[in-house]
Amino acid sequence: MKFDDAVSLIGTVKELKRIASAHVVDYRNLNDEELREALIKVKPQYLHYETVKNNIHQIFFNGEKELPRVLSQIILKDVLLNEDGYILNCCETTEKVMAIEQRIINQSNEIEIADMAASKSNPQRLRDFELYFFVLQVAWEHQSSKSADEDNLLRKLRTKLLINDWDHRVMEAKLGKFPKPNNELHSRGEIDLVRRQLQGMGLLFSIRDEKGAVFDLIPEELASVMRLVLNLEIKNPNYSLLLKHKMVRKKQFLQKCLENYGVGWNNKDTVDTLSKKILHYIQPSTLLGGVEGKDGLSKDDLYKWCAELGLPVSGSKQELINRIVLHYDSLRQTIIESEDERKIWYDMYKELAFRDYDFLRSHNVISKDVEIESKFEEATSYLFQFKLNHTPLKQVGTNHPDGVLSFKDMYVMWDNKSKEQPGKVSLKEHLKQFHDYMEKSDKAVPIFLVIAPDFTEDSEAIALKYTAKHFGRNIVLIKAEELKDLAEEWNHETNRQREEPFPLGLLARAGRFNRQSLGKI
Repeated sequence: MKFDDAVSLIGTVKELKRIASAHVVDYRNLNDEELREALIKVKPQYLHYETVKNNIHQIFFNGEKELPRVLSQIILKDVLLNEDGYILNCCETTEKVMAIEQRIINQSNEIEIADMAASKSNPQRLRDFELYFFVLQVAWEHQSSKSADEDNLLRKLRTKLLINDWDHRVMEAKLGKFPKPNNELHSRGEIDLVRRQLQGMGLLFSIRDEKGAVFDLIPEELASVMRLVLNLEIKNPNYSLLLKHKMVRKKQFLQKCLENYGVGWNNKDTVDTLSKKILHYIQPSTLLGGVEGKDGLSKDDLYKWCAELGLPVSGSKQELINRIVLHYDSLRQTIIESEDERKIWYDMYKELAFRDYDFLRSHNVISKDVEIESKFEEATSYLFQFKLNHTPLKQVGTNHPDGVLSFKDMYVMWDNKSKEQPGKVSLKEHLKQFHDYMEKSDKAVPIFLVIAPDFTEDSEAIALKYTAKHFGRNIVLIKAEELKDLAEEWNHETNRQREEPFPLGLLARAGRFNRQSLGKI
């Protein structure tokens, strides 16, 4: 949406004055119509490169408070500048911000520093990551906060060591400092506060449609300037699409590109893993053209690619590269819905828990009895991911619980135990197994869910005694049908919070799960 059109759709006088306060000198004394006229009149100031650059650097890096420094980058750089039309319903913006924060926390729990830096071709890479992690740790030591000066020093060190912002955030999350201390997500109120700050700096507009729905918007002309300031050649989803093309989707090609850039790779890295590293570290023009003349595609390959896309094929190598990048950046993002087979297993959740062999076979859910346990586990992962909005962490090896979730700077673990009718599982038989999982965990485990068709009478007392002995660890015994009912209740269209992650802390009560004790959710 163009700047002038955006101004006409700013919804309230309060929002008009907030956005006008950036560059309209006498905005306080103007009425609705005068404010809109004044905004259009001073449009060049909103689009002035140096002004936009200074404002972005001020809120991204130089502010006194950590809150706007963290959130402004996610709102603008990670979310809105990657959206078609640079527009998103305010509620969706908030959800995406919180989802990105949670994804970073999850990754910090899934990966070690050595794996982040892993580089067969560049052993120095690990030493650089370890150095940066140490400096980051020191920066956070004083009063559990970072000053703007420390933030800028870290930014310069990242540039020197070729460490990107994503890896920096993951390392902060490993320290329990991202997005806030103890890995607490930012609240809707905090996100809205920074949203208003961005509006007051002229970096973000608030508009309304004919139904009154409120949208975050960066006008097209302003988005173009911001992308120049931030050196963003292409939207991330579109870059991912470019990386799927046969010309660049070659393991050796990607490895060489990373190696020449100084990032490096490991033998175990798949093409998808290499592509993700490329996306985070290397600009598409560098991928296609090479690093300082090294590698990249030949002019013949670029010619063929342009011809395939129906683009002009004349001109220099750089012109061909620019056309390809511009083409992919201009593509509309489409969401392809794919059926997750785990949904079928989720629908049969109770039957999987009770090992109802005949029923499951008749519905083509299993062909072998041994499939029940794994499908019960996968159905639980689906439940947490798509009903309760918590993405289970990836686990390595085999000696681990069936599932782990990030919970602030801690973990929630669960284990599935299926059993034939009457389905009464004894906690006593499995307690040592669960205890060992919690003992070897690198983070506290305040909640351990045991999901089963039913439990023996003595199981609750055993769970309570365990918590009394191991204070801060709650073994929660929950029937499969109870967990599914809770998931359906949270995901129901009448629940206004259904798009948010279910508050896992509500489950921190040892013994048998009691839905009534949670009250209204």
